[in-house]
Amino acid sequence: MLVEISGVFVKITYALDADIPLMRGQAGRPAARFNRPGQDALYLSPDEKSARVAIGEYVRADDPPRVLIHYEIERCNLLDLRHPEAASIYEQARQSWQDVLAKGGEPSSWDAADYIRRSGHVGLIDPSRQRPGLWHITLLRWNEIGAPSVRQLKAPTPIFLKPK
Repeated sequence: MLVEISGVFVKITYALDADIPLMRGQAGRPAARFNRPGQDALYLSPDEKSARVAIGEYVRADDPPRVLIHYEIERCNLLDLRHPEAASIYEQARQSWQDVLAKGGEPSSWDAADYIRRSGHVGLIDPSRQRPGLWHITLLRWNEIGAPSVRQLKAPTPIFLKPK
């Protein structure tokens, strides 16, 4: 269920927020699939195509400019939610977290992330729900003892995303 990863991964974010993804301990970090508000999580994709799919449903016509950022990740092992033995964790993770949160509930994907953290894993590989065959990673810990080093490789590149 563990897969070793390393190398270059990417993220698409607002240009004004380009310095935020690598920061840890940010009380203002918004909630997302694998993190509660203020909880550390770094969402990355193996390539631009996967990153575009990951961000696609969030793109609006009036969004501020976005950029593509390249990060180098030191070798680490991630829990692979594509693995059959991780099926129960993936089932929790794949549920629509936004709908639950909008109704005042707590997404089951947060429970899945809590389990992954308690198990001592630094992160996970999450299959794309939008495009089968694509995948993303979420680091729950980075740039600390026992976790992979992550660094930005070059200046962010402006990117255009078409709203759905």
